[in-house]
Parts: sequence; structure tokens; C-alpha cells
Amino acid sequence: MEFTPAAAASLKLLLIFALIVLLLKFHVKLRLTLAAACLLTAVLSGIWPERWPGIIAGLLTDRDFLLLCLMIWLMLLLSGVQDAGGQSARLVDGLERYLRNPRFRLALFPALVGLLPMPGGALFSCPMIKAAAGHMNLGDEQKTLINYWFRHIWEAAWPLYPGYLLVSSLLGLSLTTLWRYTFPLVFLACGTGWLFFMRGIASDNPADNAPLPGSGAETGRDASLASALLNALPLAVTLLGAVFFGILMDVFLPEIPGQAAFSLSLLLAVSTALFQCRGKMSKSLASLAFSGNMLNILLMLVAIFLFKDIIGASGIVRDLGEVGAGGIMLFVTCAVIPFISGLLTGLMVAFVGLSFPVVLGYVQHAGLQEYLVPLVIVSLVSGNCGQLLSPMHVCLVVTCEFFKTDLSKIWLKLLKPVSILFLAGLSWALAMLASGVTF
Repeated sequence: MEFTPAAAASLKLLLIFALIVLLLKFHVKLRLTLAAACLLTAVLSGIWPERWPGIIAGLLTDRDFLLLCLMIWLMLLLSGVQDAGGQSARLVDGLERYLRNPRFRLALFPALVGLLPMPGGALFSCPMIKAAAGHMNLGDEQKTLINYWFRHIWEAAWPLYPGYLLVSSLLGLSLTTLWRYTFPLVFLACGTGWLFFMRGIASDNPADNAPLPGSGAETGRDASLASALLNALPLAVTLLGAVFFGILMDVFLPEIPGQAAFSLSLLLAVSTALFQCRGKMSKSLASLAFSGNMLNILLMLVAIFLFKDIIGASGIVRDLGEVGAGGIMLFVTCAVIPFISGLLTGLMVAFVGLSFPVVLGYVQHAGLQEYLVPLVIVSLVSGNCGQLLSPMHVCLVVTCEFFKTDLSKIWLKLLKPVSILFLAGLSWALAMLASGVTF
């Protein structure tokens, strides 16, 4: 029996994911699981051993990948310095006086960090979640889920994300036009996360029931909001510095990638945190900079991106796009292919780059341009759901590492909310279809 390219690609994907699920079930380390998946993908796709050194060398010399590793290392270092210097705990303690709703505090920190498109940025808010949950009845699994979910509520509709910029570019649309139809996805993601992860949370912190500072019941430096916010200075330096250095490089050094601006802002933030925490550090800078956890995460980054590159070289996603016309094929193209791309890569910019050319090509070939708005929404939502479930998603990996939780257990607890998020996004797409809107 002769397989079509799409059928052969589907079978390959089934085998690859069966291997990944099996190895994770037996608690094989993720980097070793991905190495095995890379090997199987290469064998199934005819990528023979003589090509492997070139693929590996290409990754290890890729400027964008090296900048990503630098950014992750600096974020780990910054979170380590803030934790060892007690800065994260002081920030949370100070804000607890003003943010009385404990659930709102938990969601706010990762959501704020999520406004900036930093790969692995969930690591930035991990110490904040840990400190904020100090007086709450939360296990490590729930902390992991809250941090991971609310870090990613913006991705399907936030113009600063490279993947969203890529969608805008591929469609030939302005960001404001695209955002007009996608911004409700943020509220859908936020509402889904609140429904699944915030129920039953309570705080036994006396500060939640104490009078507000400035009400006359308490005074002094500890009650000052400015004093509390001073502990957020490294975060502010990261955010503002990224914008400042980004503009500076766009004007004077346009050939330098945008990640360099984030790296500079993170370096400045680490220096700021070290200055603020001088004399308060419980660990040395060297032990924070070269910890075993740091090495483990960097090795996982190599495994994740190597798998992404081999998937790209294999042509599996391209072969999945070799489909005909019809309702089922339309669903496969606009929902299944982005979902699989997100699941395989764990990156928005990757699932957009792999699947949206296939989606837009199909829409044009089938003459469905008048339905482009709902089809793009379905593709964005399904791809986002795929990356949220991806064991290759850097944020998921580093958050599980930080809280020492089992990735497979977290993955199972994500299935239901991600399914609801997909159905909610599909409902929004159907509403756009019924309205007959077009770009």
C-alpha cells in the first residue's frame, strides 16, 4: 500500500510522540527524551548520520540561539540574585499590603512578566510566585500551573511577540487591524486560567485583613508603597532597558538582532539587583552563575532547539500540508497543522513559521479569502494550545525545574483547561464567521 505524503507524515508523528510519551512516562530526563526523539525523527525522515554534525554545528553557532542561551542564563542569574538577596520576598511582602486579593497577586506577577516576549520568561516570575504563595494553601504543582498559564495569556494577541509580528507580516496587515479581531483571546485565556487554577485559594496572611497603609492604623517606612516598589527596580530596568536599547539599536545598529537589547537590559538588571542586595546575599555570585541547575536548563535548551531544527529539516509539517479541498481538510489545515507545529516546537514564532505558510497557501488555493478572519483565529488558537501542551516549551520546562514538579503530571493537568481554551477560541472564530467580517 502506497502512503500519501500527508499520511506518511502523520504516521511518523504518531511514532515520534509515542516515543516521547513513553519515555516521559518512565521519568527519563527531558533532554535524553528529546535526544531519542531527534534520532528517531532523523531515521524516519532519511536524515542520515553524515548530516547530523552539520545540524548540531549549525545550532551551536546560530547567533539567535546563542543569544537565547545568554538571555536564559541572565534571567536565571537575576532570579537567583533576587532570591538569595531576599528581594523577591520583600517585593511580595510590600505589595501584599496593597493587593489584598491573594488570587489577584498570584496572577498579576506572571502576567506582568508576560508582557515582554522573553523566551523562558516564566522563570522570571517563579521567585515572585514562590514568595506570594508563602501564606497560601498551595502545592508546588498549583504554583507551577499558575505561573505557566498566566505568563502566556497574551501570546495570541500581543503585538510585541515575534510570532504575532510574523502573522501580521505574512497576512500583509497592520498590527492594529489584526489586534482588532484577536484581543478577546486574552480575556478567554485569563478567564480559563482563573476558572481552573484559582479556585479554593485562601491566605492566612494577617496583612490581607489589616487596614490599608496610610489609613491611620500604621505608618512608617515599611508601609510605603514606594519602598515596596523599589524592590521591583530590576524588573523595571529589564522592561524599560529592553525598550531603550531596542530603539537605540534600531537607529544606530540595525544589523544587531533584537535579542541583544534584552540581553543588555538583563545584564543591567543583574547589576542593579546585586547593588541593591549588597551585604544581604545568602549565596555567592559564582555559585549562582554556575549552578548545576543552570547547566541542566542550558542542556535542555540545546535538546529542544535541536529537535525543532530536525523537525524542520525532516519536512514532516510540509508534507502534512499536502491536502486537498473539503471541510475536513480545511479543519486539518487550519487547526490540526498549527496545533501539531506548536506541540512539536513549543514556540509561537516556530509554529507560525512552520504552519501559517501552509494555512495561507491553502486558503488562497481554495478561494476562501472571505473567511480569512475566522480561519486565522482558529489557527492562532490551535497553535497556541499546541505550544502550551508542548513538552518542548521552554517556559514549561524551566517552571517545572524551579518548583521541582513532574512535567508529565503538569501536562495532564493542562489538558482540560487547554481544551476549554480551544473551544472558547473556536466559539469566537465562529462568531466572526457569523458576523461576516473580513480583513
